[in-house]
Parts: sequence; structure tokens; C-alpha cells
Amino acid sequence: MSRFTRAALSAVAALAIAAMPAAAQDPHGRYTINHDYRPSASLARVGWLSDYYPGLLGTPGDTKVYYFEGSRPGGTLFIAGGTHANEIAGVMAAVLILETVRVDAGRVIVVPNMNNSGAGHQDVEPGMPAYTTRGPSWIRLDTPSGTRFFKYGSRCTNLAHQGAPDPEGGYVHPDSREAPLPAWEARNLNRAYPGRTDAGLTQKIAYAVMRLLEAEKVDVAFDYHEADVGGRLANMMVAHPKNIALAAAAVMDVELDYGIPMKLEPSNLAFRGLSHREWGAGSGAFAFLTESPNPAMSSDAEDSVDVVWNPAAPLASRVGLHVACTAAVIAEYNAAYPERAILVSGVPAYDELVERGVGAFLK
Repeated sequence: MSRFTRAALSAVAALAIAAMPAAAQDPHGRYTINHDYRPSASLARVGWLSDYYPGLLGTPGDTKVYYFEGSRPGGTLFIAGGTHANEIAGVMAAVLILETVRVDAGRVIVVPNMNNSGAGHQDVEPGMPAYTTRGPSWIRLDTPSGTRFFKYGSRCTNLAHQGAPDPEGGYVHPDSREAPLPAWEARNLNRAYPGRTDAGLTQKIAYAVMRLLEAEKVDVAFDYHEADVGGRLANMMVAHPKNIALAAAAVMDVELDYGIPMKLEPSNLAFRGLSHREWGAGSGAFAFLTESPNPAMSSDAEDSVDVVWNPAAPLASRVGLHVACTAAVIAEYNAAYPERAILVSGVPAYDELVERGVGAFLK
């Protein structure tokens, strides 16, 4: 795509978005962002993360939770996108599942924007690396119903929403013996689990997520992420040690079925705060995290990098990686635990996404 074409599309997007409120409050006092999501017919209800911790009600940390149910009992799958709101393939993989999934047995719970505060800003803050905010404020996808826009945000909770300053001397997880992380990591949701109610907004979001996993008796939980192209984490599945065997079988299935060169790591139990580590230890869920390669997260990427049609790592293949890994884990889980099977269909496969693009399958 030429620079002229990209500029023209950006202008069109800017005109379309100008009329959209970036954030508002609904009649119940909930802070909302104008996310355009169109759930599948399997939707049973829509709730909020604050249902699990009322302290989030009315804050920018509250976010919608979508519940899809089958006609037969079974297990529960939890899907999280947008832990880092600049990792757009994770958000769009969750949205794709939300709009296409058909549930025959069990339940699927989807949270497309785990850190809604991060989705609402792209502030460049002192000490934060460029990749935490690099990228457009919205992405544009052509769908069967026309052009649609999806929010591209920042890696962390907005400092204005946190309710506490970044800690002097760096961030240390309260249960960690590791060296301090950069101070802004206090607003990184994937360093905050299992969360606290007496700390900043990020830790309160993490606390609510843990209560959700517990209350809904989640069996399998996925956290969708992105990493720099060519980096160690790209094309990676990370799994809690208790479910590493399921992960190993799934990674092999993905490589054999689609030729995706996957890597696998167990959670480092000494490194506290990460979703896969804390979800697995603090709930009954088998916990997984997947990483796709986002071109905007490379250290030498330009600010105008194309995060949708980049030829080295197009959005469709990155979304496809998350979907393929999830499908493979569920297949292995169902074989091992047929009494708690999660039977779903309708979500396009990796090769279909690569061939036709993500937008073709949205509403």
C-alpha cells in the first residue's frame, strides 16, 4: 500500500471517527468506549467486569463481558483480548470469536478489552518505550456490512486513571523477590495478578478478573498478546506447568496443521503477576498465553507502520495464530476431559483468515 493510499484511508477514518465519542458514561454511571462489537447468535447475555468487583463500577477499568452458551452442559472457556490495548491482534482475535462462535456444549466467555483504560489513550509518558504507544488510534477493516473501526490503544492503564503515582524506585510485585521493574509497569495489567483492592486501578482490574475465573468455574483460559517481530516471544505459547502437557500437544497440532513455527514455555513460577502464572495458580483454570508478531512492536519500526496489512506479519495471520492455538488446546482438552467438553464451531480457521482477511468474517 502506498503512502498516498494510507494517507487517504487515514483521512477517511478520521472523518468517520470524528463523530464517535471516545469515552462516555452509560445511564448506570459506567465509563464506556464506543467499541463496535456484534455478538453471534450464541450470546446469552452481556455483563460487566464490575459484576465481580463492584469497586470498578464507574471507573475506566470496567469493561463488558460477553457470555455465550450452548444447549448442552460442558466446560467453560475464557478468552481475554486487550490486556495490552496496543496488541491489536489479541483484541481482534477476541472480537472474531465473539462475532462468529457457535456454542453447542459448555460456555465461552469473552472480554475483548481487558484493560479498557489502556484502550482509551495513547499517551507518551516519560520512561516508557515507544512500542507501548506506537500505532494508529483506530484500525479500519472492510466487512460485509461496510467499513468498521476498532480501537488501538496503549500497553498500560492511563496514569490519569490509576489513582496512584508510579512508584519511586520501580515497581515490585508484592509477592515477588525479583529486581524492581520500571515504575510504569505498575500500570501493566500483566504484572498485576492476582490483584488487590487497596492499590491502583490496574491491580483492581486484576482482582476482578481473578474473581471472574473463580465465580464462573473457568476450565480453560486464554490471554492473547503480541510481541516484536523476530523476538523471542513471537509465535509463543506460554502455559502454567499444571497444563503444559496440553500445551505441548496443541503446539504440535498447530505446527502440523498450519505450518506455524510455534515455541512453548512453562510459566516461570518465580516471576509473579503474569496472567498464565497467576490464573493457573489461583484458580481451577488451565491457563495459556499466546504471542503473535506485531510489526509496530519492533524497536526499529516507524510510527506509521501498517499494523493491518504489513506483508511480513499481516493482521489476518496474527489473529489466525491465536485462533489456531485456542482451537488446538480445546481439541486436546476435550479428548482428555470429555465430561467437561467445550464444543464450538463457526470460528474461521487459520488458512481461511490468511486467504480472506479478518474483516471478511465479521458482521
